[in-house]
Amino acid sequence: MIRLGVTGLARAGKTVFITSLVANLLDRGRMGGLAAAGEGRILAAYLQPQPDVTLPRFDYETHLAALAGPEPHWPQSTRAVSELRLSLRVRPAGMLAGLAGPRTVHLDIVDYPGEWLLDLALLDKDYAAWSREAL
Repeated sequence: MIRLGVTGLARAGKTVFITSLVANLLDRGRMGGLAAAGEGRILAAYLQPQPDVTLPRFDYETHLAALAGPEPHWPQSTRAVSELRLSLRVRPAGMLAGLAGPRTVHLDIVDYPGEWLLDLALLDKDYAAWSREAL
């Protein structure tokens, strides 16, 4: 399993990035720069339920429809943490590849709201210090 957290400033394009990444991984022919894809070792790619059921699912389908629909527009920005699991069936590379057989790699993508980065400056300050700077 690979866990990928995507964060950045508000309106930086995190939702578009995640949507594009997932769309391109699902359509394996479009990721030639990725070694496993370029070598034809990604046998299948599919979405699965995310492991943390307490988090909302990243709404990939709605975001893709916003970007690629008949009237393309930017998707809604992230309001809360969400997660999406993409599973890749991959044939290993190397001399032992034939012995090992394909394996499934789960990519768990976590989308964080950009506004959270503004709070990072508060981590090393107490309330009095923050108040002095804010005023």
